[in-house]
Amino acid sequence: MSDNDQPTRLDAAMERRVELKQALSQVEIAVSSPASNPNWRDHLVHRLDQLRVALDQHIEEVEGDEGLLAGLVVDAPRLANQIEKLQHEHPMLSELLDETVAHLKEGVGTDEIRDEVLRLLFDLVRHRQRGADLVYEAYGVDIGGS
Repeated sequence: MSDNDQPTRLDAAMERRVELKQALSQVEIAVSSPASNPNWRDHLVHRLDQLRVALDQHIEEVEGDEGLLAGLVVDAPRLANQIEKLQHEHPMLSELLDETVAHLKEGVGTDEIRDEVLRLLFDLVRHRQRGADLVYEAYGVDIGGS
């Protein structure tokens, strides 16, 4: 990868980052809405499905051969352990999302579902923060909290 690829990788990662943040926000709004609404579960499932799409696109983008993580390994090999840890979070986050949707569809209690969704959101927000920290450490670029 050349230095000319860095802006492209960062731009693509920032775009996925914004999409992931928007999906996270929509899930937070859905889970916080009144559960007594008869459509609450269906709406939350819909928002979690949108989050699934955003997460899958994020993973595909950053883990691809020309993705951000591949570029970080080349450009900042000193961060290889941190890069690997971040990459290993992806399957765990995907599994947690799948389990949450399954529990929601199974009719798990409202309080339990809310707790599970909030843990999922926390883990995803923390993952995004770690990614931003890693990019900043490698390139001195703030890819933002948006």
